[in-house]
Amino acid sequence: MKNANESVAVVARSFQKGKTAETVDMVSFRKHVDAFRGVLNCSNVDRLVVVTCGEGKFSEIPDADGLYPTVKHLTEAFPEEVKSGRLIVHVCMNWGNNPGSGEALNDGLKIAEKHGAKYVLNWSPEMECSQDLISEAIAYAEKKGLVVVGGLRQNWWEKPQWKVPQNTLALWRVDVLCRIGGFAPECNGTGETVETAEFGAVPLAGMEDFHALLRIVRDEPNFNWGMIKKDPPLRWDTNFEPGSEREQNHLKKVARQYIVMKRYAEMVFPNIAFGDVMDKLFAKMHLA
Repeated sequence: MKNANESVAVVARSFQKGKTAETVDMVSFRKHVDAFRGVLNCSNVDRLVVVTCGEGKFSEIPDADGLYPTVKHLTEAFPEEVKSGRLIVHVCMNWGNNPGSGEALNDGLKIAEKHGAKYVLNWSPEMECSQDLISEAIAYAEKKGLVVVGGLRQNWWEKPQWKVPQNTLALWRVDVLCRIGGFAPECNGTGETVETAEFGAVPLAGMEDFHALLRIVRDEPNFNWGMIKKDPPLRWDTNFEPGSEREQNHLKKVARQYIVMKRYAEMVFPNIAFGDVMDKLFAKMHLA
């Protein structure tokens, strides 16, 4: 019998904006299928929840039967896993204004909680993932009593935002994340902007993982968090088509992240300087 501490629900976001079942970019889709198959082959994964977009400006277009392209094609690619419930393809109807929707992850969190998961691993198919990596994250969380374990990615030393857990690969305690209300809806964007050197004004959005961690610092007195994969760091496939909307969204996201972190720290800790907030945060960090 599998130990409850050795299994996890994995949640991934996958969608193709404006695509129908017939117009889906199958090259990109097959990359995700390969990544999902790798995760489903992990014996320590109880279930994989793939969340796709069913509303708003990033929505896919359903067919005459109401099936969204990602639902249709993943059901065809993984018929047995879908039938057994090991793969759940979920349509998020409150995706919001940010491509990396925190609300989509909240839907996945609810599904993980419903099925009794102790941990939820939020993961992007562009990020390396394996059975050994998942086991390492769970073991570290159990050993140190961590509420979240992030993975250090290639070139993590370049950006402050890559030194904290991000939902491209982050293992969260389900009970703690539910206790703080999951990821904050305002992280999907409220119309407020921030200034970047590279792109000028861009939406104040994303980094819902950092916002959640700040609220844990504020509301959970006995918490610790950690990062793994210092050596070697995780492979991160960001070789998007040059000039594509996907590449532009990625570059804008990276450009704004640290500025967004500072704004969130002001929101959650309005009377504490950013450096002091980060000192409080990193005082609870464990690095493997």
